[in-house]
Amino acid sequence: MTNKKLFVLVLAVLIFSGCGVNKEAEVKSITPKSSTPTIVSPEKVKDSAKHTVQDSNTLDQFIKKIQPQNEQLQKVLKEDLDRDGKPEYVLAFGLEKEEIYNIFVVREEDDGYHIIDKLEDPVIVVHLNTDVKIMKLDQTDQKFIVVYSIGDGGAYSEGFSIYALENNHIKSINSDFPNATGQGIRTLKDTDHDGVFESVDYYEFSDTQEHTIVVSQKYDGTGPEKMELLYKNKSKKFVYPSDPKAVILNYLEDDYLMKWFGLPFPEMDQLIDPAARQTYDFEDAVDFSGLAYLSYPVLELSFNEVSSDDNRKVYSVKDNSEEERAKKEITFTLEKQSGKWRIMSIEINDKL
Repeated sequence: MTNKKLFVLVLAVLIFSGCGVNKEAEVKSITPKSSTPTIVSPEKVKDSAKHTVQDSNTLDQFIKKIQPQNEQLQKVLKEDLDRDGKPEYVLAFGLEKEEIYNIFVVREEDDGYHIIDKLEDPVIVVHLNTDVKIMKLDQTDQKFIVVYSIGDGGAYSEGFSIYALENNHIKSINSDFPNATGQGIRTLKDTDHDGVFESVDYYEFSDTQEHTIVVSQKYDGTGPEKMELLYKNKSKKFVYPSDPKAVILNYLEDDYLMKWFGLPFPEMDQLIDPAARQTYDFEDAVDFSGLAYLSYPVLELSFNEVSSDDNRKVYSVKDNSEEERAKKEITFTLEKQSGKWRIMSIEINDKL
């Protein structure tokens, strides 16, 4: 065989072999995929993580855009407040963690994040908003925004405000804070464990018995009020005063509080004889503002003992405050019965 024929033969074999390899690769490329789970490569996991971070950065950028001057983001809450299947964000800004000044409700739309509304603070006395929560307050699926507050003055106080998202607007449901006195405790809790929260007000007095009157009502301020009379003294119950002047003071305090709250005080039947029980207008003779503002001393009274023996005492009681309307004096007659001083009669007379 000549060299020329040998070269042609070898070339033909190589060409044929090359074509065979290419056909095999072509067959493999159309082989059906197996039914085993798809394994995501680390590169794809990283790409997915980057996408999540980008979403977060978008919200971060919006937060920086609306952030009030000199305030920092203190809390972010995410919840579907209007139950439309899309979450809202509650953004709380303030100087410190428990010093919140501005609260926005935000939603993500197709073109980015937008402010739905800003919470208006209904508390009118000096205070600090210390926390914001999203809570279920009844047996429905409704979610509420609850802002907790404390007083920022000399006397201690605490309370709360409730909001709901309705028709793309924040609606104030209820606000319970001691705005009138600037002191006192208002709490939000399910007192009877029935799945419905109550607004519970504690009125603690520095009177003879250290009374506390608890007033509770449904969280939104609707429905009947429930009242309970408690004693914060050491005995946690009514303790009969041993001093006749303390009996008079106790009686005047109870009479005022009963009229204020429309709540009966069972101890009154022990302090005064039923025949002497009348409706007296003691506010014409006594300045009760100290009692009304829960401060101490409660009443500023002077007691002049008109007559006295072992079982009977008569006192002329005057108000020592500078209140102009207190221009009358009250005469109390007490008798000792079963070792206890009891009021038997009352007379109100002009001082002048």
